[in-house]
Amino acid sequence: MGDFAEQFGIMLHARHDAVAALHALLSAPVCFLPALFDILLTILRPDVLKAFVALFTTDLARAVDPATRDALRLLAALPGGKWIASALQDLHEWKNGRIRACLKADESYDFLGLHDQRGPGSAYHLGSRLLGEARRAVVPNHKLAVLATARDEGLYLLEWIAHHRRIGVEQFFIYTNDLTDGSEVMLQRLADAGEIVWIDNTGAAPARINMQDKAYYHALTIVPELLDYRWCLVLDLDEMVLPGAHVDYSLPPLLEAREHEGAEAVAISWRVFNSNGHLTWAPGLSSERFVETERHPLIKSVFRTGLFCGASAHHPDGKNRRVIPFLTIDGERHRDGDLGEHDINFAVRPTVNAMICHYHVRSLEEYVWKFARGENDGNGVLKIKHFRYNNPGIFNLFTTRFDAGGPKPALPLAEDVRRGIRRLSRLPGVAKAHEEIERRFAEQSRDYVEQSAAIMKEDDRIDVETRERWCALVAQWRDMRGVS
Repeated sequence: MGDFAEQFGIMLHARHDAVAALHALLSAPVCFLPALFDILLTILRPDVLKAFVALFTTDLARAVDPATRDALRLLAALPGGKWIASALQDLHEWKNGRIRACLKADESYDFLGLHDQRGPGSAYHLGSRLLGEARRAVVPNHKLAVLATARDEGLYLLEWIAHHRRIGVEQFFIYTNDLTDGSEVMLQRLADAGEIVWIDNTGAAPARINMQDKAYYHALTIVPELLDYRWCLVLDLDEMVLPGAHVDYSLPPLLEAREHEGAEAVAISWRVFNSNGHLTWAPGLSSERFVETERHPLIKSVFRTGLFCGASAHHPDGKNRRVIPFLTIDGERHRDGDLGEHDINFAVRPTVNAMICHYHVRSLEEYVWKFARGENDGNGVLKIKHFRYNNPGIFNLFTTRFDAGGPKPALPLAEDVRRGIRRLSRLPGVAKAHEEIERRFAEQSRDYVEQSAAIMKEDDRIDVETRERWCALVAQWRDMRGVS
């Protein structure tokens, strides 16, 4: 303990100069470095902290000056120093003009999806503190990007991109893993054309991994390209944002208004859409095929990109800040901005200026397709897809609301979205890739529907009424598809 106190005193004495502070750290025993480094980032004055971080954001690969070489020595001595150095080098190269459309978040980044490896004292904690300071200094040139995770959702990709282009999204950062529907070809073609940034998130799939968390923390801690967008909107492929007609269905003006009111994060509530009697997939727009049946309080968030190093599916992670300036899209204070409260995921009342159209279940075919890929439930990645009955409440809702009617609020954008789809389909290789996705869906979904019927007959957790309704729907589906 005395040795640590001595090293802390040396560091404290050097805290007014960035280079001296770096040398003080390097003079300490390796076992003390993580704690001393964490403390140093807390006690440095803002101007010294800026200069200290700048020592790590030069060209680490070339390391032509002594200070850069010292920075590399320190990183090499820290837990996780290799990935931290790689992320800092990526930031340097991007700031100097490098453009990438395809990235990989392989198994070496799986730790980002494991909650117990992101806590205080972890390699992630140290890296995110340094990288967070470096990323916060970037001045974005654009307004709005979407950060999304997907698996086997190629059927909806063109519509989803076209819709969000129409409402003001400028770029898409799409993470995928363990694809079986052929959508990797379409993603590659769209990335080649500059329409998206595609990140292959496939890793070793350890038990308990949360693949969405891995994607969000990778994007917001490591990927520099995302920093060029002032706002980051976290969505899934079954979610489409619909701003109001009073802003011409455009999201950026609403975000600008909320930022003027002090918001760093903005909440938008769900509207849940249901099947509208559809048993099969058809090549129409979701906005035309399905109907709104519920105003749900669950939210999705859009937040200032450079201010956060991670997120959940519903709100940003403030890391060292439990309370943040968090407003709804209507300008109301959202749940006191306390990220530690469970209720932060839910709106007090449905938002009006914009909504999230959540196309949760779609048709019978699409429903079983979705639930065959596995869920992000902390049980790892389902490598071999198969239909699973794992959420009784959702199945009951599907059968009871199957024929329910309701509004179609996104219809005013239908022609604009179709125009966007036609533009995307003209890009080299995109139309052919979409045809292959349709073929694989037709082939695979048939098996999943039959699996669902077999499970419904055998699983004693299923109430009789739900079983009968489900089997009746499958019988109708067989007639429509000509399945004996």
